[in-house]
Amino acid sequence: MTYAGMSVDEILKSLETGIREFMQTDRYKDYLRAVGRFHDYSTNNIALITMQRPDATLVAGYSTWKNAFHRNVRKGEKGIRIIAPYPVKTEKEKEVFDAYGNLHREKVTVTVPRFRCVSVFDVSQTEGDRLPELEPAELNKEVDGYGTMIKALERTSRVPVSYREIKDGARGFYDASVDRITVKSGMGQSQTVKTLIHEIAHSFLHGKENGGALMPAGTKEVEAESVAYTVCSAFGIDTSEYTFPYVTAWAAKVEDSVLRDSMDRIRETASELIHSLSENIREVRREAEISDISEKMAEIMVLSRDALQAEDAFIIRASELLEAGNVAPLLTELRSIADSENDKDIRGAIEALIRRTEAFSSQKSEIHKETEVEI
Repeated sequence: MTYAGMSVDEILKSLETGIREFMQTDRYKDYLRAVGRFHDYSTNNIALITMQRPDATLVAGYSTWKNAFHRNVRKGEKGIRIIAPYPVKTEKEKEVFDAYGNLHREKVTVTVPRFRCVSVFDVSQTEGDRLPELEPAELNKEVDGYGTMIKALERTSRVPVSYREIKDGARGFYDASVDRITVKSGMGQSQTVKTLIHEIAHSFLHGKENGGALMPAGTKEVEAESVAYTVCSAFGIDTSEYTFPYVTAWAAKVEDSVLRDSMDRIRETASELIHSLSENIREVRREAEISDISEKMAEIMVLSRDALQAEDAFIIRASELLEAGNVAPLLTELRSIADSENDKDIRGAIEALIRRTEAFSSQKSEIHKETEVEI
């Protein structure tokens, strides 16, 4: 799908359509059949599970894992203790009236509610047959201007970003307790960009200061991934293959009203990130151009020592003029150097540099045009 020129609202609409279509696939139906075999736990038991194993996703008892899913709990795994109903049948005397109105006592069997502690285990504590799942395949496409995009994203982030190996299967995470983003190293370009935007979205939406850290996990993941999809789409990076199953899986755990409440937050955050990222891409490109022009000047200076005295001072001055966008004095000096240069090849190199410097201002406006995204 082509996203060029689409507004944030149009991109969000494409996300909604893509998820709806994905929910009609056999893959999603297999997933629902599997999830339907897991118990719905009470609020108290959900709290108990979360306290004992915050990263739990699918939990079931030892026998359920073995008989229903053909998976075994690994040796040495510690169970998650929850409260389970344990009904007990007992006999008690009950007063009843016969057909003639006479009162009699008779014994009846009744079921008395009782509760006991039982152990359940998370899927991560088991091994065996593969469960139907919505785990998306890792993106592996290349991204045009990947280096520029990463630098611009790091500037867009309000918190430090680091890259390292992550062993628990996660591709990245935002740690609200220390306000830091970590992205798994060694991933493909599109996956790295998408993951970094996802975690930046978490830092914007779900930090300690804005109260977002207390939101349900499903809400946070749907919001962050929807923002990542929108921002990536605005810059021509298609993440639908990853985003549609990811959001679908998490959205299934969130009430529709919560999702509706999230849409304004998703739209506002995506628009803010698109604007900030556009500005930072322009700045990174401009800095790269200035650096390249300065490097070319340094090369020419080495060849034209007679024409250029105090080379270091000239480079510093040239960089400052380029940074300020004031190229006229620099062009005057370069033309003077070219006129006094006797070597034909060096003079040709200086003239080429003059043309590139002349184009610098127009390139600046072109860069602005290229990174302008409708919000």
